Formats: sequence, C-alpha cells, structure tokens
Amino acid sequence: MNANGKDEPRVSGPRAVTRVLDLLLLLAGKPEGLTLAELSNALSVPKSTFLSTLRGLCERHFLIHEDGRYRLGSKSYHFASKIVANWSAPDMVRLQVKALARETRESVGFAIADWEIGQAIYTEAVNSTQPVHYAMRAGIRAPLYASAAGRVLLAYAPPERLESYLDRANLKQLTSKTRTDLGSIRAHLEEIRQAGYCASFGEMLSDTAALAVPVLQSDGYILGAMMLAAPLDRMRANYERLLASVVDAGRNASAGLE
Repeated sequence: MNANGKDEPRVSGPRAVTRVLDLLLLLAGKPEGLTLAELSNALSVPKSTFLSTLRGLCERHFLIHEDGRYRLGSKSYHFASKIVANWSAPDMVRLQVKALARETRESVGFAIADWEIGQAIYTEAVNSTQPVHYAMRAGIRAPLYASAAGRVLLAYAPPERLESYLDRANLKQLTSKTRTDLGSIRAHLEEIRQAGYCASFGEMLSDTAALAVPVLQSDGYILGAMMLAAPLDRMRANYERLLASVVDAGRNASAGLE
C-alpha cells in the first residue's frame, strides 16, 4: 500500500523502467502537461517516490517542468522520431499503396505525422511510371498545413493535438494557392472530415495536385494518410477516376487493419 492509502499495481519487469514508460505514455496524451499531484494520482505512485525520477528525466531533457506542470521534453520527441523513422506501414497498407500506384500509374505514398516538427513523413512511396510525375520516396517530408496528406492527418487528429499544432505552426506561403489563414485552414479541415478526403491543387507545389484519404485503425483513430499526386493537368483530366481509386484504396487499407 502506498502513501495515499492505495494498493500499488503489480508491475512486471523492472519497476522503475515500467513507471517511466507509463509516465511517458501518459504525458504523450497530455500536451498541456500534468502537475506532480495529478501524475501521482494517475499512476498510483507516492509523490515522494516519484520526485527523484522526475528530476532525473528533466535533467536529461526527457521532461520539462514549467509553471508547476510536467510535459514531454525535446529528448522524448527525438526518441520518438527515431522510432518513427524506422517504422514501416503494415503489410495491408503497403499492398494498397502498390496496388493504387499500379492501377492509376501515378505516384502514391503513405504518410504519418511527426508532431514535433509539424511534418508529414512518407514511410511508403511508389513513383509513377509516366515520364512526367511527382517524385516520391520513403522518408520525404511535407508540411502538415500545406500538403494533402498533412491536411488529412490534421483533420483526423485528436482536437487537443490539432490545437497545439495550430498554435505554434509557422504558416508560410509556399505558392499563391497555399492556405495560411487559420480560419480558412479550419474550414477546410471540417470539409475534409465531412467528405472523407482532401483534394489539393497547387498548394504545396504550383504544378502538382494531390488527393489524400485517411487510413483508420479498428478503434477509429487515424494510422496515417494515403496520398496520390500528379501534374495539375493530368489530375484535372482524370479527377473523378483518380478520386474513386484513392477512396477505395483507403477503405481497403482501413478494412485490413480491423
């Protein structure tokens, strides 16, 4: 029994390591941070026991302590980005990316969000076989606010994560079509949620258009965004056919994760 009169949970593995992992997982869902009392209560750990752990994590920059609240620090995000960089999409997603590229003969990718740097990262990519195409490769990044895949990731993100991103995002005008007004971006995100896809024409690159759809896990949370990109003229000429193919691929990938 701990100092709060609660029975301590049974922990498999080294207790200190397990508590640190539980702590990081808890704070990952709390961008506003938590007080020592809130952490102690949530993890059923006495405050006196927890203090040395918290201090050590702050010293190593895995946590920051400001205004009485603990939040994830730069080292935690760096650690997470290293994991993400080596993460590969599930087989069903990879199969759908390849199938969509083969069917449409356009460039197709699958992106996940790196919230620390505000970028969509493509973990899967297949280039179009046509002479003129949008060049894709795994590892390429795109701004969340300006790219079709990024806009889908924003639209389906938890509200607190979306607001945290919009509060600090540096919204640069990349082309004459780039949306940088928060009101316009918010309105478009709502349109994406209603329609189930994002269509972007010349917003990130002036000569390129893109379509993106969410790939959803069985719990309804977004895993990532599937995106097809093509030269503007070719996208306009084949818009309805390409849109139907992208939507089907996204649904098939989502169904494969259930």
